[in-house]
Amino acid sequence: MGEPEEEYLYVVDENDEVLGRAARSKCHQEGLIHRSVYVIVINDKGEIFLQKRSMRKELYPGYYACSATGHVEHGEIYEEAAKREMKEELGIEAPLKEICKFKCFSEEEREISVLYLCRYDGQIEPNAEEISEGEFLSIEDIRAVLMNGGRKIAYGSIIALREFLKYLDNSPLEA
Repeated sequence: MGEPEEEYLYVVDENDEVLGRAARSKCHQEGLIHRSVYVIVINDKGEIFLQKRSMRKELYPGYYACSATGHVEHGEIYEEAAKREMKEELGIEAPLKEICKFKCFSEEEREISVLYLCRYDGQIEPNAEEISEGEFLSIEDIRAVLMNGGRKIAYGSIIALREFLKYLDNSPLEA
């Protein structure tokens, strides 16, 4: 059996205009801007599911992150990538609501990201290859973790969670 085929990502500029495509490894090694998605799954109690990334992950192993996260592969649109990541990482298929687009630029990543909200109250089956564990936290607990630390959270997920809290401040969730 050969090596798994490397995934190709869109290379974009800071305005999310497509410049071309490149292998995932090249995007990370050369700091090329590429696309990613973040999904926040919230249950009927208003709790957010946070995943703890597998220790096998290249970036941020063992850190907490949004419910589902990942790259937009070449040929996909943002929403398709978000649905794929939800299915791969959490075993769920459910409607998504786009919340916002944001930039996630750090030493490790240079991404244009879209954040989605998923209202879901069913069974979550984390993929052990991707996620070591997960738990639901209240909005208040999320705010406290972001303010006080207490958990290692992947950089992009910190930005995504802050964007989500801003969204909640302006658009409270309907019951």
